Amino acid sequence: MDIRVVFKKTLASITGRRLFHKKFNYQELLKDASRGIALIQSLDHLARLIVTFLTLRARIKNVALYIRSDDENLFFLKAARGFKNTHTIQKFSSDHPLIAKLNILQQPVRLNDLVNKQANNDDQTKAVIEVLKNIDAQIVIPSFLGIQSADTPSTSKDRGRLRSLLILGGKKSGEAYTDEDMNVFFTIAQESAIAIENARLYDEAVKRAKELEKINQELNAASSRLMRALSETEEANKRLKDTQSQLVHEQKMATMGRLAASVGHEVNNPLTVLSMNVSRVLLRLRKEPDLKVTEILPVFDKMEQNIQRIKAVVNTLTGLLKKSEKGRFEALSVKILIEETLPLVQFQTYLDNLTGTEVEFDIPGDIALVKGDLERLQEVFLNLFINAYQAMMNSRERRIRITARNNSATKTVCIDFTDTGEGIPDEIIKKLFHFRFTTKAEGKGSGIGLYMCRYILELHGGEISVKSKIGEGTTFTVKLPIYEERSLMNSQDSSEASAAG
Repeated sequence: MDIRVVFKKTLASITGRRLFHKKFNYQELLKDASRGIALIQSLDHLARLIVTFLTLRARIKNVALYIRSDDENLFFLKAARGFKNTHTIQKFSSDHPLIAKLNILQQPVRLNDLVNKQANNDDQTKAVIEVLKNIDAQIVIPSFLGIQSADTPSTSKDRGRLRSLLILGGKKSGEAYTDEDMNVFFTIAQESAIAIENARLYDEAVKRAKELEKINQELNAASSRLMRALSETEEANKRLKDTQSQLVHEQKMATMGRLAASVGHEVNNPLTVLSMNVSRVLLRLRKEPDLKVTEILPVFDKMEQNIQRIKAVVNTLTGLLKKSEKGRFEALSVKILIEETLPLVQFQTYLDNLTGTEVEFDIPGDIALVKGDLERLQEVFLNLFINAYQAMMNSRERRIRITARNNSATKTVCIDFTDTGEGIPDEIIKKLFHFRFTTKAEGKGSGIGLYMCRYILELHGGEISVKSKIGEGTTFTVKLPIYEERSLMNSQDSSEASAAG
């Protein structure tokens, strides 16, 4: 080694010892430490201050501060100064020999004292010596809440809980630590323990305040999103109701269109004959003014027949179009409901040339009454009849079978509409009740019939399902709640508004 380097180190050591010996004032040191520690609230700042103070003011080569973790299982390195990276230990477990030794002694541990008594040392002490040597430490100062100095008696009643520990390297002067040094540092450590606990609580409060602020911000944001979602939901519900009203209107217009076409055809035929007969009578009367009524009586008979035919059509229509009070749920007979719907179906399918279709009813007399709106349920059965008719357009055998049965378990009446059509593929069944879905040619189907059927039945607390087999036909099953006087009264007010939409 260079002689100049050796000389420089020796001179620095001697100078340090002289200056340290003359100027080191314990009372002033304690006063400065207490003043500085008391002013710090942040735990990180406090830890850095402690190690910096001891290395600069107390002139210690290296200092490390370890603090007990919140779960109390570890002592982790909070701040260090003067150590080489390879000499620092990041954490000690609560059962580490050094921690166990400090809990037993509850006072500072000096490496020299342990080494001098090494002959009598146990495995725990030997492990502590090895650790201190490895990290280049001379003393370890524990801090216990409730113990004020190194001279305080250590009994099971007054022992505090180990909160932190200071690991100190050698003095910069090279001198050994005295008992007075140990007492001063122990006092500083105890004051540090109180300050550390206060700083930890302060940091915890700050952390909780930040978390609370974040939670409040998230709550405010969530509240804003909720209000926006409620507003959007309200708007969506309004649009849905408007759409549903429009769908009902479209469905009715489509029904009225088909009805007008069939009625027009049904009425125009006898009107044409009637007009021709009137013209014939008038023409004959002009030629034969003395013509007797008995001579043209057969013509009047034909005119009367055509008038009766027109009257029958009109009576049928007025009977079909008689509605119950709009939106009113009442007790209805399934058999009468379906039988009264059938003439309307015949008008609706008048132009489809589906004559020869056989309709079978198997509705026992003990079928319970159902709860519903006559007008709406007729729309459902009308759609099911028309679908069944149209499903059999290409079938040789055209037969619709309507059966009904009570289901006491679900308190419903189950009504099956079975046709002998070609059947429906599974991939189409999955989309059958979707809005605007249709397999009919353009202009033949709106795609809202079955969608509205399901919608109307859901308003009634019922449901609709379908089963089909290719080449054998299709069965639609409608389930409607059985009429009960009490349930009808309870649901009347809420049902009227939704059913009227």
